[in-house]
Amino acid sequence: MNTSSLAALASSAPAGADWVTVTEINAKAKYDAEVAIRTYVQSPKQSAQKDYDDRLHIRLGCGKTKAYELLRAYEEGKEGGLRHRRIGNKYIVTEQAIREWEGGVPVAMHISHSKAA
Repeated sequence: MNTSSLAALASSAPAGADWVTVTEINAKAKYDAEVAIRTYVQSPKQSAQKDYDDRLHIRLGCGKTKAYELLRAYEEGKEGGLRHRRIGNKYIVTEQAIREWEGGVPVAMHISHSKAA
């Protein structure tokens, strides 16, 4: 596309039109990818090495007791439990497991029904 074609396109855009730059698209994609690989733990303290609050009850927006109830419900095979992996005495929950539990997984994504977190 030559310069005059670009100028014609720009002049035909409605006044005040919001343009999304490649930099903004890349920044959003990077952020989405970083959020998708987050993990959360049921812990009273935030992990110092992470740049986000990785406490499960904070991410869920509920109290610690409710978070434990959701984790136990999954272990007991009850409806509405939160998929996780237990390593030692820690519960590890992925962002995807939380989105599945919230019902926020896009339809195009495959939802795993395995017990792995």
